[in-house]
Amino acid sequence: MGASVNDEARLRRALTRLPGVTESESMFKEELAYWVHGREIAHFESDRVIDVRLTRAEIRAQKDRLAAAGEVVRRRAPSSDWLVVDFSTRPGYALALDLAGRAAVIHAAPPGKAAAEPPTGGRLASLRRFH
Repeated sequence: MGASVNDEARLRRALTRLPGVTESESMFKEELAYWVHGREIAHFESDRVIDVRLTRAEIRAQKDRLAAAGEVVRRRAPSSDWLVVDFSTRPGYALALDLAGRAAVIHAAPPGKAAAEPPTGGRLASLRRFH
């Protein structure tokens, strides 16, 4: 099953239904991204590849699973919190959504604390200058 615009659109809709996830502009590029508690947790690199932010600890904890998943293309860098996932297959789509859901839980606001909103305007522009 090759990726299509429908696969990307379907994954975008699914991401917005994850608890605590907000769709807003990316701090890495002028495109929509997915945020939890003021932290960007996912954005699309293409119509078949998504970057998902976990944590280094979570990536280590899932090392064997991720190594076995052919859909995990690579980490951005060895010390990165980000994984690059090809969602153009059914297993890849399921993995991308599962990892994004895990990222949403990891980056959620602490209990009793209101979730921070994604940055906008000048604050977003300032973040983009460093990425």
